[in-house]
Amino acid sequence: MNDLLLSATALMQALDDECDLYGTLLELARREEHAIVRGDVESLTQLTEEKEHLLELFAALETERMTAITAIASAAGQDADSATLSELVAALPGEAGAGLALAGTELRRQAIELREANARNAELLRSSRDIVDRWIHYLRTLVGGTLNYSADGAPDLAREPRRIDRTA
Repeated sequence: MNDLLLSATALMQALDDECDLYGTLLELARREEHAIVRGDVESLTQLTEEKEHLLELFAALETERMTAITAIASAAGQDADSATLSELVAALPGEAGAGLALAGTELRRQAIELREANARNAELLRSSRDIVDRWIHYLRTLVGGTLNYSADGAPDLAREPRRIDRTA
């Protein structure tokens, strides 16, 4: 029973650490949103590097979490590969189970909030790309000869567009 409680404590610590990382990623996603709106490519590059570092930390925490889950599942006579958090909570005595359930709920809430922030940022990036694509198309139309300019730089809408002959 003592090993079970130690494993439960280790799992709760891993979940709490993951919650902290999710909180950090959520703050990073908010900074990313502001950088996207400002068109600050340098900040976006830096934020991407920070995000990659945090994802490496998640990989390490995932190992800790899976180790604790395996220990709890084994002690409770469950299959570690298919055990759910709800099943592990049910296998733990009162306070340990309640603490684990609370940690799992908080982790899920933060994960959903982060997924929504990332979806918002992805939509902002898609919209930004669409705007840039439209501007490029518009500028190509201008450069392509559908709009002429007079010697003083004003648009000359009365003149036929000049064609460039590649044989010249």
